[in-house]
Amino acid sequence: MLHPDQPKPKRAMSAPRRRMPAWVPVTVGVAVTVIVVFAVIVSSLRSGSPAGQIGGGILPYHHDNTAQAVPGRGIVAAAVPTTPSAKPVAAAIANRVKSAGAAPGVLGADIMDAATGETLYQSGQDSFLTPASNLKVLTAIALLDCTDAGHRYTTKVVANGSALTLIGGGDPYLRSKPSTKQPEYPSVEDLAKRTAAALKKAGTTTVTVNFDDTLFTGPDWNKAWPVDNYFDEVTPITSLWVDEGMINNSPWDRSKTPAVLATNTFIGSLRSAGITVNGSVTRHKADASAKEIAAVQSLPVEDLVTRTLQESDNSAAEVLSRQMALVSGKPGSFAGGSQALEEHLKNLGVWQDGAVVQDRSGLSKGNRITASMLSRAWQKILSTPKLQPVANAVPVGRVSGTLHNRFSDPSTAAGRGVVHAKTGTLDGVISMSGWLRDADGRILVASFILNKTDIRARSWLDVVYSNLAGCGCTR
Repeated sequence: MLHPDQPKPKRAMSAPRRRMPAWVPVTVGVAVTVIVVFAVIVSSLRSGSPAGQIGGGILPYHHDNTAQAVPGRGIVAAAVPTTPSAKPVAAAIANRVKSAGAAPGVLGADIMDAATGETLYQSGQDSFLTPASNLKVLTAIALLDCTDAGHRYTTKVVANGSALTLIGGGDPYLRSKPSTKQPEYPSVEDLAKRTAAALKKAGTTTVTVNFDDTLFTGPDWNKAWPVDNYFDEVTPITSLWVDEGMINNSPWDRSKTPAVLATNTFIGSLRSAGITVNGSVTRHKADASAKEIAAVQSLPVEDLVTRTLQESDNSAAEVLSRQMALVSGKPGSFAGGSQALEEHLKNLGVWQDGAVVQDRSGLSKGNRITASMLSRAWQKILSTPKLQPVANAVPVGRVSGTLHNRFSDPSTAAGRGVVHAKTGTLDGVISMSGWLRDADGRILVASFILNKTDIRARSWLDVVYSNLAGCGCTR
């Protein structure tokens, strides 16, 4: 039985969690004073933001993308100091881990200095273990390795006379209706209004509507997933859906035919806009000669990645992995996603022979990766400009996402606002990987996978990461 990373109450489609306030550590030189800064966690250090203009440090991100920079958003400049000259002592790091007590399960652990790549602690680092949702970190970097952070996915309507086709562009967060609080999200209601305006301008008021979700191919359900008990965690994967295929925004009530649901939602909005729709809905590939009459675009890829990692969103991760496959010249299928993921991880020096990846969300218990792979991924993220949206996309201790309720005990206070990490949870599996700034101002990469474990592993990990955050472990 699946245990989610956090409880999943009924929810409306929310804005990206990057809009949540975040506590950002500020360090000065080697002697550290941690000042809690109320800032906003975003998916990257954007071009045009204060942090995006910093040239030094471990996070020198500057990316010319199509997304608009928003003043006041992003990691504050003080959070990106130059790397301290003093280096961590491996023995001191090991003592910090050991002081948390014995690991409650089969452990894979890897800690390194982000600036130098120097190994500081390892235990079972090359053991192939089930990572749960930490696999999403690898999916995210593979996507950004081949896709510009500012790229957007298009959902459009084409027409052959009065015959309309709704074409899915693989937007994982396309909504049914717009929100005044988060107007940046596209919706099929907006698409329907634009369509209706174009039709009326052309003198057309009666149409038929079909849909084209052929961008993705192959099965819509991964054979590695149980058929019956994963429907509250993931929607059948298609290039066309609204509200992630959830009915009334409930994760426990998901459509098994989300493309049909999206099309019927579009038709309802089209009728509300004064257009008569006749006939039944069918699936077909749009004619190449059909004319585009309306379109909406997704949020930029970096924002999609942020929400996916903040919420540990299985459905979005699988959609984005298919987009990654397509741009890599592979089929937009589960198999194509696996092929593309391995290819990009090899290019990045992250892949390890013997790894097994059955999906890209981490839902499959058959996935096998190592803690070393995760640490190498994080070191790449922190040192490679095009991958750095991931650095600030992951949850922050006691602040956001799946870490919002973690580090609550006073003994783990050092990790609050300092630990940036992705979590993962399945039956018998708990994982955590990411980065933190220790008390000496060094950025450490820390990756842990525990198998054959239980809920005690969460508390153990909180203690370990807090011990590392509070460490003055330089020579």
